[in-house]
Amino acid sequence: MNVQQTFEKLVSLAIQREDESYEFYMKAAKDSEFKPSAKLLKDLAHQEEIHKKKLQSAQKEGVCQTFKCGTVEELEKMDLSRYLVDIPLVPSSTSQEVLIVAIKREAAAHSFYKSLSELTGSGKHRSVFEILAKEEQAHKDRLQNMYDDIFQPDM
Repeated sequence: MNVQQTFEKLVSLAIQREDESYEFYMKAAKDSEFKPSAKLLKDLAHQEEIHKKKLQSAQKEGVCQTFKCGTVEELEKMDLSRYLVDIPLVPSSTSQEVLIVAIKREAAAHSFYKSLSELTGSGKHRSVFEILAKEEQAHKDRLQNMYDDIFQPDM
């Protein structure tokens, strides 16, 4: 596999993760006992749909040709796939566990998109990844605030 194919695989995996995040948030919203939490989770789900569309658009516009990484070995040393690991939940997961997993997923997505932005040679495509990184950080912050409000209200 060459560098471009490796990037194509990473971007495709990111699109898949956005789909998974959408499903994750919609299920969590459905299972949520708190109306404000359910609303936030649905909002996050819809934002993940937008992220997926941005990634698909960038992919169609040739974003994978704009990465500035010399060799597959150099890319593998960066271990970008570590940001895309799946954190499992079980049907009996508590709302606290769901929020913790969501926070970790958003933090990982932020780091992943930040890394991709640093590897992108095209300013147009770099800004796509920078925006996605910023939005994932905002998602994490919103989830962290929700977590704090629900599970640590006296702090």
